[in-house]
Amino acid sequence: MQMKNLAGALLLAALTGGIVAPQLALAQAPAAAAGQEKKETTGKVGELIPALTAKVMRDGKEATLDTQKNGKVTAYVLVGVTCPATKPYAERLAALEAAYGPKGVDFVYAYVNKPESAADKAKFHKECKWTGAFWNDEGSAFAKALKAGKTGEVIITDKDGKVVYRGGIDDNLNDATKAKEKYVAAALEEVLAGKAVTKTTGKVFG
Repeated sequence: MQMKNLAGALLLAALTGGIVAPQLALAQAPAAAAGQEKKETTGKVGELIPALTAKVMRDGKEATLDTQKNGKVTAYVLVGVTCPATKPYAERLAALEAAYGPKGVDFVYAYVNKPESAADKAKFHKECKWTGAFWNDEGSAFAKALKAGKTGEVIITDKDGKVVYRGGIDDNLNDATKAKEKYVAAALEEVLAGKAVTKTTGKVFG
């Protein structure tokens, strides 16, 4: 009988608002604690790439990309159809794919410019003869998460999704033959060899 009386008292208190607030506070406490433990990242060198899941096109087929669980050394290239720093690097990026794709590097081209149509992006991707994944980031979610201000930037991650390089492709936008520092190629060579990347950034021309 005492248990029934207690249950009745608790029910009455709940109906009158007596224990609603304490219950809510207890329910929220674990969530708040979990939120405090979660580490946000904007993809700086040494951090994990921001966690995003997206639909991409690979070899004409739709696939799912999970940025933090790709499991490969990955070069994310922020590109735009009208970006003045994208087209001049088209051939160099295709050459990087040919050189490092067979070695296990995944290339992902994130089209982050809002005004460009999906059709224009797909056409441009094909014209550039890129074989890497096509990511139509219509809402610029990836660029926003990275706090990226320019297309033409490359973010390289290791197999665990940690950013090891973030910057430009090389040091000469207009003439590949005059590039003295090939930032992306050098970073890929080092990360594939299990070494720390020596130069973790370079000028972005976008």
